[in-house]
Formats: sequence, C-alpha cells, structure tokens
Amino acid sequence: MGREMVARLPESVQEIAEVIGRDKALEFIGKLPVSGSRSWRVCVYIPKRISLDHKLVELLGWQDACKMVYAFSGMILQPSNCRFIHRKHRDREILRMLNEGMAINEIADRVELSTYRVREIVALQEGSA
Repeated sequence: MGREMVARLPESVQEIAEVIGRDKALEFIGKLPVSGSRSWRVCVYIPKRISLDHKLVELLGWQDACKMVYAFSGMILQPSNCRFIHRKHRDREILRMLNEGMAINEIADRVELSTYRVREIVALQEGSA
C-alpha cells in the first residue's frame, strides 16, 4: 500500500510549521488554550525575549522557542486547533483496531470515547468506503 496522504495544514498553522516543523507545530498547537469563544482557534503570544523558565520554552524546548521568537517576535498567533487532523487519525486507528479483531468496548476505552460514538464512527467510515 502507498503512503497515506498527509492532511494539508491551514495557513495559520503552516507558517508555524515552516519555523519548527510540521510535527512539532501540531504538538505545540495541541497544548495551547482555546481562543475565547472561537473554539476552532487557539491563542499564544510570542514575546520579543524569553528566559529559560518561560512557558514557550517549556512547551517547545529552548531551540524551537528561540526560532519562534525570531520569526514571530511580539505577535499574538491564533492558529487553527487542527482537531480535524487528530479526528482523522483517531478514526483510522479505530478501524485498524476493529479489523485486528478488537472489541468495540476495548476500542472505546482506548480512544476515550463511548461505545455508541465508536459504532457511529465505524458506520460512517464503512458508509464512505
């Protein structure tokens, strides 16, 4: 089987990925708080200077935090939360576990969803195949 298609990143996330890499950008965004009432966005202020004990260093590590400061100094970033990428991956994993013979209740426990929701995801995925 060929390589899976990699989900295209929203522009607001792509600009971060260009600085620290795709995987690190997605991991970083996953740790950020929701931006007010816009649940599809997260929010982070990138200061002009950081110290070793700054939250950005905690989230990214020193080198990547410095790259972010260099690229986005003094800016408030509001990238997409990219939940659609997580959901797509989760749904593929649900189908993989089901195809390997795992019971619905075990899958639900593993992905932290109700058995009803897992059955719903399976039905939707099978219906689109």
